[in-house]
Amino acid sequence: MLSPRSKDGNSQRRWIRMVWLLAIGGCLVMSLASIEASATTIYSYIDEQGTPVMTDNFNTIPERYRARVKTTEQVATASQRTSTVGTIHERVSNFGRQLRDMVSGAAPNISGLSPSQSGILTYAGLAAVVLLVAMNVMKGQFIRLLALGCLIMLGLATPVLMYVSDDGPMDVMKDKASQVEKKHQDRVQQIP
Repeated sequence: MLSPRSKDGNSQRRWIRMVWLLAIGGCLVMSLASIEASATTIYSYIDEQGTPVMTDNFNTIPERYRARVKTTEQVATASQRTSTVGTIHERVSNFGRQLRDMVSGAAPNISGLSPSQSGILTYAGLAAVVLLVAMNVMKGQFIRLLALGCLIMLGLATPVLMYVSDDGPMDVMKDKASQVEKKHQDRVQQIP
């Protein structure tokens, strides 16, 4: 005969298993959804020394070669698009895009931050609240320790994600570096 205490233990174990399965499934779906096939544009030209030059960034091509640039699109072949794995990948990618579109509208725009930074900060804050609640509500030491570890990782990852996000400080520095490089190339081209 089962005591009431063992029933509580079994239901708690089932609940913990369910949470783990949902977390692992969510991570799997999100990782598969982030993999997207896309076409790549390659620009090529031949410089004054006769050396073929290839790049994927049109802005790096000097003005004097831009008239002679050949553009090549690299796209997935038909056999890749019709395979079973390709079909599954396409469906998961579409689901991921729909999920991202649905979730992206939920984050408010925080003044002084780009929309992507606002989303990162909003979702990190929500995750932190969930982890803090889990730490205080759960009785099991393992779950509490796991939540604390996740909270620490969240605290470390959030500033990094905000730094590398769209229109973040890293993009600003890249833009400034490309402007400086362009000025330098213009000066070099002016020297006879």
